[in-house]
Amino acid sequence: MKRKQGKKLYGMPTLLTLLLAFTALVIYRFSIYPGRDRAFFGKIPFDLKIYQMAGKDLKAGGQLYDAPYIHEFPFTYPPFAGWFFEWMADFSDHDLMVIWQWVTGIALFIVIMLVIRERDYRLGPLTWLVGIALLVSSLAAEPINGTFYYGQINILLMFLVSLDFLLPTKLRLPGIGIGIAAGMKLTPAYMGLALLFQKRWWAAIGSIAAFAVTIGIGVAFVPDAKDFWTDKVFNSNRIGEIDAPGAKSLRSVLARLTGEDDTALWLLGVVIIVMVTMLALRTAWIRKNSTAAFALTGLSACLVSPFSWYHHFVWVVPFGIWVMLAVNEAIGTRLRTVWGAQLAAVASFLALLIVELPFVAAPVWLGGSSRTLDALETFQPLASLVWPLACFLYIAVYAIWGFMPQKHTTELDAAPTTRIPTVRVK
Repeated sequence: MKRKQGKKLYGMPTLLTLLLAFTALVIYRFSIYPGRDRAFFGKIPFDLKIYQMAGKDLKAGGQLYDAPYIHEFPFTYPPFAGWFFEWMADFSDHDLMVIWQWVTGIALFIVIMLVIRERDYRLGPLTWLVGIALLVSSLAAEPINGTFYYGQINILLMFLVSLDFLLPTKLRLPGIGIGIAAGMKLTPAYMGLALLFQKRWWAAIGSIAAFAVTIGIGVAFVPDAKDFWTDKVFNSNRIGEIDAPGAKSLRSVLARLTGEDDTALWLLGVVIIVMVTMLALRTAWIRKNSTAAFALTGLSACLVSPFSWYHHFVWVVPFGIWVMLAVNEAIGTRLRTVWGAQLAAVASFLALLIVELPFVAAPVWLGGSSRTLDALETFQPLASLVWPLACFLYIAVYAIWGFMPQKHTTELDAAPTTRIPTVRVK
């Protein structure tokens, strides 16, 4: 049987040119940015240094949760993460920084290409160049810039989860990626919701089993693991002040708006977000869109988490890429001319920019970044709500889309058909 070829990107040369031009602009803006709050500033990132210190401490027989590591900042991750970070003890600051940032970049590139592959596009030479351009230009999104700036683990966790959702169906991990990611940082456990809506029952069980294994490893190798699971895990203020401007979860937003940490109001908001997310997952199931389920559930997880720093929202990158691909296909399949293909390329590029605009990094556009918006005295509270409202809007719009009639069904969305032989009776 001849293998079916994947879809093509319409106006590929034009789209690639636009992406490369934008990539050059991002690189230029980073090169002239006067502040030190940008990725790759030449010193071992703050959070990466804490990871290394925790690994050294544990390797020397010490404890993880008995005291802070830098200033008042403690180790906030589950014990399994501390056990994993032990390998960092053997590297110098410079070598560790280089290794970590390269691994993080490669992980993000793999996620980008998996999104393109999951949406059934051909992975030709130009497509790989598109992926590279998307990788570098993703620094224009503050969550990506922040992840590299702090040496955070967010992208690696997203990569682990992607192995459960974006690999070809027969190669997808049965929830193991989610389980391991949750063992490193609890928030990814929320991704199990998407497994349930995909009716992948064994994968959901697999994620729980993998998470249980990480707990067992932590208990076995971390002396004060019990202290984390019986005390520290319930104190989200260890991660940061709940009303800190850089915190973007619903709970933090409400705390800044009302001036108090209202648990009842927060839980009501969580229920609403989860319900809307479930409707979005329904749409993803109907449309057979694993990328949308993956990205939107990730954004939802950041919103409902008790505490989420701005750099946790790395899921905006796969979401933006999916929107770009969807717009390109929607226009390209309807305007089957040379000019139609160019329009598809331009429109899809603009769609990517619009989707990512609320999350623009300060080095690229300081005036439009959340850092500036949060500090404005006018246009409040709307200015500081742009980030979380954008996330909720994306989830809600996709949820509503699932109730719209499908006038045009793509080959990927269409259910497989079976030809039934007919028997002619004489």
